Amino acid sequence: MSVQSAPPTSASIRAVRWSRRGRLRLGARWNGIAATIAVIVIIGLPVFALIGPYPIDPFRPDPNAIGIAPNGVHWFGTDGNGMDVFARTIEAAKLDVPISVAATLLALVVGVPIGLFATTGRVGDAVMRVVDAFAALPIIVIAIVAIQLMGGGAWNVILAIAIVGAPRFVRLSRASAIALRSSRYVEAAVAIGCSPMRVAFNHVFRNAYGVVLVQATLTAANALGTIAALNFLGVGVNPPVPTWGAMISDGASMLIRGEWWAAAFPTLAMLLVIASFNVIAGAIENRIERVERAR
Repeated sequence: MSVQSAPPTSASIRAVRWSRRGRLRLGARWNGIAATIAVIVIIGLPVFALIGPYPIDPFRPDPNAIGIAPNGVHWFGTDGNGMDVFARTIEAAKLDVPISVAATLLALVVGVPIGLFATTGRVGDAVMRVVDAFAALPIIVIAIVAIQLMGGGAWNVILAIAIVGAPRFVRLSRASAIALRSSRYVEAAVAIGCSPMRVAFNHVFRNAYGVVLVQATLTAANALGTIAALNFLGVGVNPPVPTWGAMISDGASMLIRGEWWAAAFPTLAMLLVIASFNVIAGAIENRIERVERAR
């Protein structure tokens, strides 16, 4: 004898609906809190580096305090030159984080318009062949070659990272433009005589900017890692300006002696900022999904 389950009642259906809404609201709230903390980390570190002052000068070596472990005076210890690791870790955020953001913005400003207009014709095909050629090469190699041609310095690092990141925005904006150009509102805009510029930015980009923002935050995280790699190899920002990559490179030689702090704390700071960019990207993506479900 089989037992048939009772049909769901209206009360049980409402309970399921409320539970789903509650989970969605709770998830959205946690995503918002995490994104807020991430923004505070990304903005707070450079701002703290700007306003200072530090307990110890990040540029002043102390011959009597070389390779000291973390203590009450030197919170993150000292490096092989006797300079305070905490002060230099915070000071490095003043340069590394703005460089990654500036390079991402430059790549976005250059890459998005090219992708929006490179959808058809021989010019579009030629642009995508160049983009595909860039994508086939290692990112770090392109950045090193660009810096070697232009020279070191913060501005040249920004240009090199922008050159590396722009093809991502070209591909993404081009794919969005191709997907949206057959939409009814785009066809209607073309039918009433809107210019290609207006169609591209006022109709196509406005409906794809969320995806571009997600890519921008991920590109900023990748840019920060690329900047650290360049400075680790000694082809980025010139010393004595502290950068996380250069600090990790200098601290790597101290690991043999068991002096881990000179490389560990800059690495943790860099990973914290990279994770913050990824959290913001996830929050934006979740927001886009909620908007799509609401439609």
